[in-house]
Amino acid sequence: MLGNCRKSGVLLHITSLPSLNGWGKFSKECYDFIGLLKIGGFSVWEVLPFSPPLLENSPYSTYSSFAINPNFLDVFQYLTESELSSFDLSNCSNLSEYSSKIQKAIKLVCEKERDKHDLTKFVRDNKYWIEDFAMFCVAKDIYKSPWYRFPEKLRNRQKSYLEKFKKDYKKEIEDVILIQYLLDHKWKDIKAYANKQGVKIFGDAPFYVELDSADVWANKNSWKLENDKPKLVAGVLPDYFNSDGQLWGYPVYDYVYLEKNNYEYFVKKFKRLSKLYDIVRLDHFVAFNKYYAIPSNHKNAKRGKWYNGAKEKLLKKIIDSASCEIVAEDLGIVTDDVIKLKNKFYTPGIKVLLFAFDNDSDNMYKPHNYEKNCVAYIGTHDNDTLMGLLSTGCWDKINRFKRYFQMPLERGNEEVVNNAIINLYRSSANTVIFTMQDLLKLGSEARMNVPGKAKGNWEWKLKNFPDESFFSKFCELSDLYARNN
Repeated sequence: MLGNCRKSGVLLHITSLPSLNGWGKFSKECYDFIGLLKIGGFSVWEVLPFSPPLLENSPYSTYSSFAINPNFLDVFQYLTESELSSFDLSNCSNLSEYSSKIQKAIKLVCEKERDKHDLTKFVRDNKYWIEDFAMFCVAKDIYKSPWYRFPEKLRNRQKSYLEKFKKDYKKEIEDVILIQYLLDHKWKDIKAYANKQGVKIFGDAPFYVELDSADVWANKNSWKLENDKPKLVAGVLPDYFNSDGQLWGYPVYDYVYLEKNNYEYFVKKFKRLSKLYDIVRLDHFVAFNKYYAIPSNHKNAKRGKWYNGAKEKLLKKIIDSASCEIVAEDLGIVTDDVIKLKNKFYTPGIKVLLFAFDNDSDNMYKPHNYEKNCVAYIGTHDNDTLMGLLSTGCWDKINRFKRYFQMPLERGNEEVVNNAIINLYRSSANTVIFTMQDLLKLGSEARMNVPGKAKGNWEWKLKNFPDESFFSKFCELSDLYARNN
C-alpha cells in the first residue's frame, strides 16, 4: 500500500513526453520512460488527468471523466508516412494547432481500422459510459453547440429519440468508440508493462466537470440545474492574490439526489479510474467537506457562499468502490474538519515544499513536519519550477531555503535545488514525487500551468530524455534513504 512503504516518483504528463511529431502520446516513449524510472529507483509515475479537455487544453476542464484524450493516440502506429505527411504534425506552433491537425489524422485511422476490431466486449464492459460519451461527441459535431442547445428530444434524452439517433449515426458513434478502444487497449499494455517493472501509475481525478460535458448530459440529476443551466457554479473566494476570487463556472453537485441514488455517478467514475491508474489523487479534496459556490449570474466570485459537501458518506463510497489507492489533494483552505475527514480513512495528503518558506514561521510544509502518511513534492504542475522561483530574486525566500538546508548563503540556485531534492528523499514522507522539470533544474519557461492565465498552459514537453547516467544518480538516493520498495 502507498501509505506503508517508502517510494519516490516522477510527475511527467503524457503530452510532455518527447516526440518528434507534436506532443507526447501512448507511444514507444512511454516504455522508454518506464525503463528510465526503473534505472532511477523510482516506483511511481505520476500523470495528469487523461480526460479530454474542453477549454484551453486543460485536463481539468473536461467534457468526460471517463474517456481518454484522443490526442494520446499514436497515429503513427496506424498510418503510413505518405498519409501522415498531409497532416504535418511535426510543424505545430502550439498544442491547439496540434490538436486540430491530429483530429483529422484520427478520422483517417478510423477509416483504416473500422472493420479490424471486435468492439463487443469493450462496449459491454464500459456500457456505463461509452455509448453516452460517443453520442455526445457525435451530436456536438453535428450541432456545433453545447448539449443544452441540442434539439429538445436529444437534449432531454428521450428514449425513442436516442435509439433513432444511434441508428442514424451508427458509423460515427462506432468511430468514437473505436478510438477509445484503441486508446484503452494501448494504455492497458503500457500500464501492465509499468507494473511488471515495479512502477505504479499515479493519476488524478478532477473534482468538477464542465457543464458542457457528456457526464452532465447523461446524469443531469446529479447536478444542481434549473432548465439545464446551473443555479450555482464553483469557484474560490477572494483572497490576497485575487480580489475578485476565482469564478470557475463548473456546475455543483446535488448531494441530496446523489445520496438517494447511492452516489452512482461517483461509483461509475472510480470504477473507470481504477482501470486506468494504480493510485488516484482526489483533486480539490477540501470540497468533500465544504465547497464555495456562486450564483451563476454573477460576474465574479465575491458574493459566493460555503456549502456543506457530502463529507465522509461520499469519501467512504469512493474508497469502498475504487480498486486503486487514494490520495487527498488537501491544499487550499485546510480546516480541522478537512484533516479529520482525511485522517478518518487514513488517506495520504499532499505537502509542497515551495509553500514552506514564504515567511520565517514554522509550518506543515517544512520537511521536518511531514507525517509519514503523505505525498511530498517540491512543487506540483500548478507551481513554478524551483529554479524559476529562485530566479525571481526574492532574496528573503531564497535565504530561508538556504538557512533551512544549512547552506552557505553564497551558494547558487542549483545547489538549492539539489538540497531540496535530498531533503525530500530523507524526509519522513512515505512517498515523494518530483516534477521532471525540477529534476532537470529547468526555469519558468518549463512551467506546466499558471492558474488564472488564459492561454499558453499545458504545452511544455521534453525535447529528449536525459541519459541513463542522469537517472542512476537518483537510484543512489533511493538506496541511501530506503526508497527502493
